[in-house]
Amino acid sequence: MSKASKNRACPVAGREIPVSDCVAHRHSSYACPATCPHDPFAPVNYSRLLELEGKLDRQSMDYLLEHAADRPAMDKALQQAHSHPSLHAMHAWYEWNLFFAPGADGLTCCQRWEKAGFPELKSDQRVLLRAKMKTRIALVEIHRVLDGERVEAVDLLAPDALPMLFQDRGLAGMAVRFASVLTWIYPLPHFWRLSGTAAVITEMSQFSPEEIVMEIVRHLGGPATMDGARRWLAEHFLRFSDALTATSRLRRMKMFAGMDARYGKAVYELKSPFAECRKCLDDLSDVDVDDLSDAERGEGFAEARVWFTESVAVKQAVPPGGRAMLGRVLLGQAHWRLEAFGGERFAQLRRQFEAHLGQRVRFTSERLDDLGMRMAAKEPVVNESLVPPRLLEEPQKILLASSRVPPLPPGLSREEAEFELMRAADRAFLDDNIPALDNKTPREAARDPTLRPRLIRLLKQRVRTHDERNLQTGRTDDINWLLRELGADEIIFDPSPWRSPLPDQAGNDDLPDGDDFAGEPEPNPNLPPAPPLPATPLSIEEAAKRLDDAVNAFKTAADAEAALFESGAILIDDADELTMDVLSDDEFSFSLPFLMQAWFALVPPGHRPPKIHFPDLAGAFDRNCRDLEETMKPGSVDGLVNYAKTSCQPELLLLLTNEILHSGMNAPKKIRPSAGALGIMLALVKAVVEELDAALRRRVIHRL
Repeated sequence: MSKASKNRACPVAGREIPVSDCVAHRHSSYACPATCPHDPFAPVNYSRLLELEGKLDRQSMDYLLEHAADRPAMDKALQQAHSHPSLHAMHAWYEWNLFFAPGADGLTCCQRWEKAGFPELKSDQRVLLRAKMKTRIALVEIHRVLDGERVEAVDLLAPDALPMLFQDRGLAGMAVRFASVLTWIYPLPHFWRLSGTAAVITEMSQFSPEEIVMEIVRHLGGPATMDGARRWLAEHFLRFSDALTATSRLRRMKMFAGMDARYGKAVYELKSPFAECRKCLDDLSDVDVDDLSDAERGEGFAEARVWFTESVAVKQAVPPGGRAMLGRVLLGQAHWRLEAFGGERFAQLRRQFEAHLGQRVRFTSERLDDLGMRMAAKEPVVNESLVPPRLLEEPQKILLASSRVPPLPPGLSREEAEFELMRAADRAFLDDNIPALDNKTPREAARDPTLRPRLIRLLKQRVRTHDERNLQTGRTDDINWLLRELGADEIIFDPSPWRSPLPDQAGNDDLPDGDDFAGEPEPNPNLPPAPPLPATPLSIEEAAKRLDDAVNAFKTAADAEAALFESGAILIDDADELTMDVLSDDEFSFSLPFLMQAWFALVPPGHRPPKIHFPDLAGAFDRNCRDLEETMKPGSVDGLVNYAKTSCQPELLLLLTNEILHSGMNAPKKIRPSAGALGIMLALVKAVVEELDAALRRRVIHRL
């Protein structure tokens, strides 16, 4: 076999150059083009970049701790960040301490490392770290999704800056036009990268995303300029995130308080024969036959009627082609019951019913349940001191209404019918009087210079909602026709390409802090997603219950392994690859029950697991092996307890550690693992728990 050539064709030099020369001088002496196949920073070599990035991040974190001026204080601060309930905590802590916080010499950690010549790093790592040293906070607004890896966006904190090209598989898989995220970004030679977590700036009526960010920064004592706000946000990202969450929750509570979500029921006794009362009711043109549920039949009702209304206020919330419902009437032989959603509609239904039925019926009782107050009561306690008063102005108003739409035409699917209803609603929007536009129509606002900025904000929201619906359903419907109709050319961008539909992420709050890796199997889409974890680590009682449930869910280990395989998880393959050089076959088999207990304690059987990327798991495993070795140097059992406590799920790890050690020490001598093998198992289980916990908390988008 011939040896590989030590030279390679260089598109910059126009000739062959030594491989060593290429590696040592790309992006320094050589301005490598985006098409160079040898450049790890070229778009075509994106997977190589991810591997390089993951390794550098781990080295940077190690360097930060090893060269800390006060290591105990740094370790304590790291542990506080690690145990913080916010998903932003760890990343924000590292970003600030690596790239922003000045030391006694006025230099940041990475600047001191650079001054020393980056002795531990290779050439490509130096290029990447110098790029990361340009990390900044940005308010990124998505404009175009180009393909499965690339997104075009602008930084709203730099309004005059040119659009930026981002290469990020995770972002491209879930991005929609005009979504705005506050995040960390840095430039590479051919594109920009997102770094870490991101918070989406949700809609707040009349406020633009940049107004929301700057109002919170000013309220928390930060600078009033956008440039000044960037550095302030780098230091106070968690405070900003807490304030954004509090503001959103308080606005939501005010929305619930202002929403007529009372559900009313009134019972009437029949004073005239049933047939006479039913005929009187059916004589009304606004009343039609309705279906009874099984539960209603079980209560003794024989028939049902729906009562329509022509109220303009209610009809505004009804899809085109539908009829607005005032409420329902349930018909029993001796008693009838009126039901309506909304206190005003309930009162109106009672008035109309009593006026028409007259002495034929007699009111006996009523009940009003305020669902809006119930929903408000479920909201977490809010620290109102974090909330800028201005951002509480004009909370969203929701009008709840029921309607009946015509039956589907022959051959038209429900999906197509829903699409036609939505398109009809978009057409009706053009000529509706919109309160946010001073009760002008969008057509009128498009011609009014004072209203046009508000219209553009409304249109961005409409496009974003449209794209989110496409992403959830797998459709590629275009809404640009609406923008053209209103002459909103400045916000017309190509529709997003088709992407795999996202699973239902209602209530999920986080943007992923990494990319999907090519070639990894997908979890079983036919299973429901794993339930979210509590905001705080599991208590000892909850951890014990989950482990017991995981054990009792299967008769044999083989059944558990089959369920794992069926869910699409590749835990066993990944664990085998990680430990093939450090655990024998018998030792690896010994570790499997504990791995599966940890897995099913966090992902209950029958649920779709989150994706765990092998490079992340490998990094966590290596780190935990090193940490365990350091922890056990004194030779104290207390070290193992402390080792478990450094986990994101300390009580769960403590129980698993106890099981592994107890089983290992009491196993038959022929299969008893060595002390070193038990340590490897502990590090492996801890890595799996940490990565699984992070993946379960890592959500498609941070809807604060």
